[in-house]
Amino acid sequence: MREYDNELINNNIENFKNLSLKPNDVDIYFDMDNTLCLFSPFGDVESSCRVMYQKGFYRELLCFPEAPSVLYNLQGIGFNVKILSSCIDSPYCRPEKLSWINYHLPFVEDKNILLLPVGQSKSNLIPNPERSILVDDYHANITDIYKHGGIGVKKTFSGKERPIPQVSSLVDIFSVLHNLNCL
Repeated sequence: MREYDNELINNNIENFKNLSLKPNDVDIYFDMDNTLCLFSPFGDVESSCRVMYQKGFYRELLCFPEAPSVLYNLQGIGFNVKILSSCIDSPYCRPEKLSWINYHLPFVEDKNILLLPVGQSKSNLIPNPERSILVDDYHANITDIYKHGGIGVKKTFSGKERPIPQVSSLVDIFSVLHNLNCL
């Protein structure tokens, strides 16, 4: 099991709860690959990595069925919904991710779409981590947001026990937000 700093996690969660934030005070950042859309069907990451440089790969990723309605409803409640995704060094990745977002999530404004080169810290693009939540499937991004004072929510497929909030379906984010005192 990957290591988590339980004390840091508990402190960040308690600090977030104590802020008693309203939805419009909270920024929720969503990763794309394996969070909003299925990057590797049947868990076959290796096969996806072999073809991810090909034209059409990112545009054709399968959207998780609940993703559009969850993000739409979060916005309707007042949360500041943003997309924060890494892009590989390919001429297709960035434009296809933007095309994917515009097709599946047309209600997310362009100013709320942040695409960065793979390997760069997502947390560095979050201006107010103490009032921000990052929903991501990648362990390093989750641990990094906690180091910056924010909250990380793990999108998981395994259901393993972890000391952090986690969701197997994006619908579960509403329960997490309730537990964080902002819903």
